[in-house]
Amino acid sequence: MYLALSIATGALGGLRALCFNLVGRRIMVWVRCRLFKCIISQDIAFFDGMRTGDLTQRLTGDVRAMISPIQFVLSSTISNLILLVGGVVMCFVTSWRLSMLAYSTVLPIMHITETYAKWSGNINRQIFQHYSDGAAVATEAVTNVRTVRAVSSEAREIDKYDETMTKALRKGVRDAIVGAATVSFNNYLDLGAGVLILWYGGSIAMSPEGASVLTVGSLIKYQLYWNMINGAYQSLNNVLNQFTRAA
Repeated sequence: MYLALSIATGALGGLRALCFNLVGRRIMVWVRCRLFKCIISQDIAFFDGMRTGDLTQRLTGDVRAMISPIQFVLSSTISNLILLVGGVVMCFVTSWRLSMLAYSTVLPIMHITETYAKWSGNINRQIFQHYSDGAAVATEAVTNVRTVRAVSSEAREIDKYDETMTKALRKGVRDAIVGAATVSFNNYLDLGAGVLILWYGGSIAMSPEGASVLTVGSLIKYQLYWNMINGAYQSLNNVLNQFTRAA
């Protein structure tokens, strides 16, 4: 029975990954086709104000950055929602006192993460714009390479491309530093919640009259439920952050 269940689990896991990958690729192709249709139907004045590299970057890198969160969402959101709801219910069933204490850290984490996600979305839009500028410079230089060679402006084109990539790198470093600080602060809040759970729950379980309220076994069980909730919550939070950045 165990062998049969293991084989079925592996097969269903592969089938799920196949379905999600197929859906993600279909969405990617559909979005690119719709975007190209919208671009090609614009007036000539639109093309006069846009560079070729900007448009090609929109069709390639920007679409990929917008669609990639969807593939992740399809494979993880439902399972994490089930774990989150089930864990919350079981935590309150086990001990509502510990639940009220532990969930006091959820709102600060949500506020900090939401603030960072909005800021990061703005930074990433600027980064994508710098990438578009670099793609435009490269496309124009390669398309008109004979003219570039004729006037000996290779160094100028290289400097222009390096400048756009350097700007993108600097803002990417800022995003990485602020993101690391946000993750560290959220981890400290999670650790603080764990300490509060163990301290308060342990003091109740070890007290003479606490056996009727919370036992040591119930405290361990609650800690396991809390870890399950924390993992599911962080995964869902990452999904929302990816959508905010891709917006």
